[in-house]
Amino acid sequence: YQLIAEDLIRYGSLVSIANKDGDTPLDKCKGAMAKRLHEIAVEMGQQLQKITFKDQSWLGLKTRSRDATLSRHKGISFGDLSLGPRIDQTPSGDLFQGRWQGADIVAKVLRVKDVTPRVIRDFNEEFPKLRIFSHAHILPVLGACVHPPSLILISQRLPLGSLYSILHEERGQGLLVDTSQAITFALHIAKGMAFLHGLERNMPPFRLNSRHIMIEEDLTVRLNMADCTFSFEDRGKLWYPQWMAPEALQKRMSEINTKASDMWSFAVLLWELATRDVPFAELSPMEAGMKIALEGLRVSIPPGLSV
Repeated sequence: YQLIAEDLIRYGSLVSIANKDGDTPLDKCKGAMAKRLHEIAVEMGQQLQKITFKDQSWLGLKTRSRDATLSRHKGISFGDLSLGPRIDQTPSGDLFQGRWQGADIVAKVLRVKDVTPRVIRDFNEEFPKLRIFSHAHILPVLGACVHPPSLILISQRLPLGSLYSILHEERGQGLLVDTSQAITFALHIAKGMAFLHGLERNMPPFRLNSRHIMIEEDLTVRLNMADCTFSFEDRGKLWYPQWMAPEALQKRMSEINTKASDMWSFAVLLWELATRDVPFAELSPMEAGMKIALEGLRVSIPPGLSV
């Protein structure tokens, strides 16, 4: 068992997460084994402050359907939501902090010009496909609220925010993202994307970039399904082209090899994790997109960076 435990720690398992009784894996070990696992955790750069147990068994995460990737839900009444201040703005909607069924949530109010009956119909057909509860690295849409003229997506609130905010904004201060942690982040992202690629049903497209990747308090990566693009949103506007493949900027969605395009975006994320830089930060998104698509603009590998 000790060899298995050592391998788990080397591949990113944390020794500081407590169970509901307040015990960590190191507390459960004895003698030389506990000492050895502690040494490996320190070598891997883990922060050994105890991470308290977090109960996620509230109602929004309990229901399951026969399809293990999809949980049925009729929708959420606007009166059941307690919304607080706006915490962020994205090209696709405004984000509000709030509470629902006793849990901290983020409510994303989609930016839609005209909420017609057809848009509402499409929204009600598409958002259940984003309620994916069966994978550790997917952050599902818990539910949705139709409150004309607002269409609202409800997700669990993760205090650390996005990978982008951790790498490039003040929210990431005090959090060490060393090489070991960067590799762990990359593995989590790859596992989440592999799961999405393996789904046998159509769902709104998910564009991979660091703004759409959320981080749990225990540093688990989760791909945010609330950032998928609905059919009624303006797909002619491509947000965050710095992470997109040239063909994704030039072709229609139906003409793109999605897996290959996502692999390109994943490579840009690896560059971002290695350099801690925003890709093409000196250019506006429009300039970057045009140069990537038409002029062969690519990220440059800094001297001394192993690839």
